[in-house]
Amino acid sequence: MPAIRRAASSSAPAGVVAPPVVRVLGVDPGTVALGWGIVDARGSHLGRVASGVLRCKGERADRLALICDTMLELCERYRPMMLSLEQTFVGDNIQSAFRLGEARGAVMVAASRSGVAVAEYSPAQIKLAVAGSGRATKAQMQLMVGRLLAVSEGLASDEADALGAAICHAHSGRSDTLLAAAAVRGWGGRGRRTSWRR
Repeated sequence: MPAIRRAASSSAPAGVVAPPVVRVLGVDPGTVALGWGIVDARGSHLGRVASGVLRCKGERADRLALICDTMLELCERYRPMMLSLEQTFVGDNIQSAFRLGEARGAVMVAASRSGVAVAEYSPAQIKLAVAGSGRATKAQMQLMVGRLLAVSEGLASDEADALGAAICHAHSGRSDTLLAAAAVRGWGGRGRRTSWRR
């Protein structure tokens, strides 16, 4: 996992109530490479908290277990208020769509166990929210995500897509609804929690 990267803090003027921070975990699913990114949104300001790419090896069942365990650890460490997940695009390769569906299932199980609400967006919705075009290329997404989050170093493609999913949710206007859902569900998930070593 990469080191924690926190957005610069900004204080509101005296007497002005700052909007609450909404923390979103975005996921670009995959059973070989899974991108993840955490974004804090305060009003119109967006900041990256952390991001990376999970590389999965071994048998399919082992990879899915790793995905679920890693998502549980990310939810425990960063406490996102919601998870924004890219939907599966079927296309011509049905088997690839099945594998992506399995990865999405592992992510959703981890979110449920952690008490984190899930929002789903199509690839076109995410590209439109980030780059202004539902047909944006991978390179355009990497460029725009970096600009929106003021990230100076290069982002891996899967990492940028995951951060894009988080940005899409932050811009969607659905935060209040999912925050309420997350508050009702609380943090009493049934799954085990894995603590991070400091």
